[in-house]
Amino acid sequence: MPPIRHTRQEEYDFLQGLLSELDTTVTPVTPRKAKTSLDAQSSAKKSRSTPTRTSQTKQAQEDSYFDDLEDDWDWDNMNPEFLTPRKAKTPQKLKTPQKPHYESQTCTRCVVKSVEEQPGRLYRKILMVEVTPDHERRQVIVQDDWAFSEIHVGDTVNVIGSFHIPNSLSDTTALPTISITSKTNLFIHHPDILITATALSNAPQCGRRPLISGLVRSTSDVTPALVWGNMLHEVMQACLSTGRWDEPFLEEKIREVVQKGLGELMRLNVSIEHAIAELSARSKGLKVFGERYVAQSPKPEGVLTNTRAAADQTSLLAIKQLLDIEEDIWSPTYGLKGKLDASVEAVITDVSAKDKNPFTKAARRQDTVTETFTLPFEIKTGRAIAGMEHRAQTLLYTLLLAERVGAPVPSGLLYYTQGEEVVRVPQAWNEIRALIVARNSMAGYLIRRMGSPDAQEQQTGCSKTEADLEAPFLPETIDDNRTCGRCYALDACMLYRKAVENIRDVNSPIADIYELKTGHLSAAQCEFFKKWEALIALEEQDLVRFKKELWTLNAKEREEKGRCFADMVLDPTYDASSLDTYSTPQALGLSQQQKIHRATYRFVKKSTGRAATTQGSLLSGHMSCGDAVTVSVEPHLLALARGFIVHLTPREVILGLDHALKPDVITARLKARNDSQGDIVFRIDKDELFGGMGRIRDNLAQLFYAGGNARLLRLVVDLQAPRFTPNPTGGSRDTAVYSVPEFSLLNDNQRAAMDKVLSAEDYALILGMPGTGKTTVIAAIIRQLVSMGKTVLLASYTHSAVDTILFKLKDDADFGILRLGNLDKIHPDVHKFTLAAKRTPRSVEELEQQVMSPPVVATTCLSIDHSPCGSTARKGGFDVSLFRRLSDAHPKAVIDLTDQYRMNEDIMLLSNKLIYSDRLRCGSDVVAKQSLALPDHTFLRKLHLSPTCQDICWLSRILDPSCKAVFVDTDLVPACDSHVGDLVENQVEAQLVRQVTETLLRSGVREAQIGVVSLYRQQIKLLSYLLQEHTGVEILTADRSQGRDKDCIIISMVRSNDGGQIGDLVKDWRRMNVCFTRARSKLIIFGSRKTLQAAPLLSEFFELMDQQQWVLHLPPGAHEMHDIPGCKHTTPTTNPKKRPAEVNENHSLFSAILKTKDYIMDESKPLKKGRKIAPGEGLLKGRPILRDLVMAGK
Repeated sequence: MPPIRHTRQEEYDFLQGLLSELDTTVTPVTPRKAKTSLDAQSSAKKSRSTPTRTSQTKQAQEDSYFDDLEDDWDWDNMNPEFLTPRKAKTPQKLKTPQKPHYESQTCTRCVVKSVEEQPGRLYRKILMVEVTPDHERRQVIVQDDWAFSEIHVGDTVNVIGSFHIPNSLSDTTALPTISITSKTNLFIHHPDILITATALSNAPQCGRRPLISGLVRSTSDVTPALVWGNMLHEVMQACLSTGRWDEPFLEEKIREVVQKGLGELMRLNVSIEHAIAELSARSKGLKVFGERYVAQSPKPEGVLTNTRAAADQTSLLAIKQLLDIEEDIWSPTYGLKGKLDASVEAVITDVSAKDKNPFTKAARRQDTVTETFTLPFEIKTGRAIAGMEHRAQTLLYTLLLAERVGAPVPSGLLYYTQGEEVVRVPQAWNEIRALIVARNSMAGYLIRRMGSPDAQEQQTGCSKTEADLEAPFLPETIDDNRTCGRCYALDACMLYRKAVENIRDVNSPIADIYELKTGHLSAAQCEFFKKWEALIALEEQDLVRFKKELWTLNAKEREEKGRCFADMVLDPTYDASSLDTYSTPQALGLSQQQKIHRATYRFVKKSTGRAATTQGSLLSGHMSCGDAVTVSVEPHLLALARGFIVHLTPREVILGLDHALKPDVITARLKARNDSQGDIVFRIDKDELFGGMGRIRDNLAQLFYAGGNARLLRLVVDLQAPRFTPNPTGGSRDTAVYSVPEFSLLNDNQRAAMDKVLSAEDYALILGMPGTGKTTVIAAIIRQLVSMGKTVLLASYTHSAVDTILFKLKDDADFGILRLGNLDKIHPDVHKFTLAAKRTPRSVEELEQQVMSPPVVATTCLSIDHSPCGSTARKGGFDVSLFRRLSDAHPKAVIDLTDQYRMNEDIMLLSNKLIYSDRLRCGSDVVAKQSLALPDHTFLRKLHLSPTCQDICWLSRILDPSCKAVFVDTDLVPACDSHVGDLVENQVEAQLVRQVTETLLRSGVREAQIGVVSLYRQQIKLLSYLLQEHTGVEILTADRSQGRDKDCIIISMVRSNDGGQIGDLVKDWRRMNVCFTRARSKLIIFGSRKTLQAAPLLSEFFELMDQQQWVLHLPPGAHEMHDIPGCKHTTPTTNPKKRPAEVNENHSLFSAILKTKDYIMDESKPLKKGRKIAPGEGLLKGRPILRDLVMAGK
């Protein structure tokens, strides 16, 4: 049949319809329609203070290009039904389904080295690229619509297609070259930015909305449609999993799902009965679906709707098998990710018009094609049929699933639960290309906001500054009154338009909406939001770099950095149903039904033929219990499952995962890619924080929304003065008015603080120095407020601090308390206040009673502290906390607590001189003079019968009751630090801490009296292992020690090296002060004076310690002087900077531990020497919010 010829006007109208469905930020590949007078008028009315997105020169180039291109364009090659459900007008012959064009093509990862623009009739760009990691130079020619991407030197790109060497006899130096055109090959810009298929499918209507919703991730919006949709998804997935579609089963599942979703129903304020009725009405089509489509082969009634099929084509569908549900697929190849509702094994029979009955022999022989595919199955619970966004989303899932299974996925399946048909969404080249172009545009905006780590790593290795982030990072609004007015991201969109983009708009179609949403904001308030939003962007710009290590570094390389367990295999002997408490979801505070812990597995290191003692220890690295992880199989099966570390030992790790790991399925997928290597070898990677900043932005934005807390906005942003009411309790301050019994026990400072709080109508600030009874005062205030009929939200930066206050209330509180949070983070002594400890609610009313009736709710929150940060963030204001901001503005709102009842006078002296300018006072002489005396000296005397220690030695001096604060200098021992990946530990120092702890315990000091503190997580792991038999000895980071106090605190400073490298944590005086002020009677600090005194603030500390003669210099080999059972080891005689594996076993400090079956380190081969970390260098350097997010979970 000859090709249909279109008139020029038909071609023009078609292209305009096509482009209207694309992201408005994507430059079109056809002539653009001239603006109408209405468009011009609307544009002219809107005055913008930000620069336009496209320069006039570039616009002229594009227009010239489109004029030249129009006559040469092959219109008949275009798909005239792009992303629409309309039937094809032209009958086509039945074709056997083709394999996707991309299957045989390769993906080449490159870094752009130069960009040459070639304007003219066919505008294009010639890129000189360097292939990673081979550093081979190649040439990429991008043209047609690809050419208008903003490509810069240093950008990372993926080229999907085959390179070739141009046929040129005269040029012997020709480079391998590929052309990216509208017809062949794909170009993925910034592939490490993984954009969700859902977000990308929404981009054609508005390119701004998915970006806004990604920046500001609200968890507070719960709508009926969202709740019913999620519940119906679960019902449908249960039916697919079990193969049951009968009404009794549907009714049972609906009730089960509704019961699990009581929290959402409570937020919607609907009853269980209403929810069941709603879901029953929405699921009427499920039974018919099961009868028609779930079978081993297609049934005559199982018609598969295909709006792209020719008039004489019919397709039949049978869903033979469910493969997976909610499969999360990441594709750094395409720069996409998505969560598939289901993946199914589908049998599709295509029938010609001669005989539409596939069950006749003639039809099967001549006009029937039956094939089996693995296809994505997308479930939609709305009423719309095959809408543009839904089709685009399903189409993108075909790309993701094809990459995951290593087989052709020619189409996707789209099912609407309120209908009775399944829609087939076939792959189409032009649609895929248009979506990838839109994806590149979105990635360009996102990378611009975060600061391009690609270019920075290639050029300067530094981060973008706040000024660099001023460039526009959002597309312009579409200015459609109806669409914008109904958009779920409207509030955030208008806030960014006003506060960040500073757009003045009085006459556009959305001017009224804009005024309604932002008219209440002042210039100062807008500036406040803009400033803090930019600082948050500075915090998150490294997240992409660490996230992409999952696919840019192999498992061994990332394991060396401490962020991965490589060469892991499943333990076939592990029984997940065993009685081990850590293998249950309840160990994490999760119910069995929650999706994050659907399966539990134990992994061990793959056997390499070496002895068990030569395998690497899993305790070395950043990964700890409770950390989020991803499980992958190299090189192609990325992020097969996600979950948390439930239990970790040197030899094994137990994970709670969101997906079952099916060895037969994994093996089949490996074979499809020729990756099968016998045993399935996994890599377990730490899942870097990527969603935290979206929630932080949402918390910030909520303050500025119309209808938000205007009073809080004025107090925090405008610094309006707080108000106080005299005589808050209606009488004089005495025990009759203050009903709580603790009031009579408070000192004058504490009573004044209580007065201040109860008289505050807005806020009061209590500046409580260490040991001054903040916890006691807070507990008394809570009791008093509850007695007055008030409700209280108790929040703190750490779980430890929240639980410490609850300890004061737990025994005799006569009111309800609700503790929110995961059980693994909450102290066991306050578990009784959690929802998990209460009876499972059977109704919305019962749950509401459990949640709403307690007058006290306790949880954690994230806050900015006084800690030092990067210079740019510090200049921006990240070193000023909200407490500091408010107290500086309104000193009258502050009340000091200065009488402390924890530390003796020697320990108090440190903080008093270095931090508090002598404002601290001991509350009594008893407190000032307290000391720690050993109940039994027998063990200490026996130690000195040994030939190695017959005189009064360092251990005796430290434990003398008169020695109340001491810095133990380890320079002469020596006790050098070492690196495990980019983590730091000090094995000799850990052994010294162990010896002191063992001696204290064997001399009669109780375990509960001793606390061991370090700033470094790796040192905490090491100490925890060495002292594992003493479960009552708390071993804590500085943050987790908040609110704790012990009779004896032993601090391990860790840092000891010739280069004076001390890192950022030791410079953090807030955390250092917390460490010092945990001790009541004895404070012992182990460290290297030579290393630590390089920091100016620590040099002041040493001056004070010298003045008081509180420095004890350990002699050489001090750790060998005492024959303490289980603690005797010899000193390494080789280079102390080497790792334990590089030191001769007979001379290794850790040799005894290396021989145990629990702490296993690799002695069979030399390890690479750890890269020296420059002062202040590290993952969390200059990232206070990220550091606090990490520390808060520990």
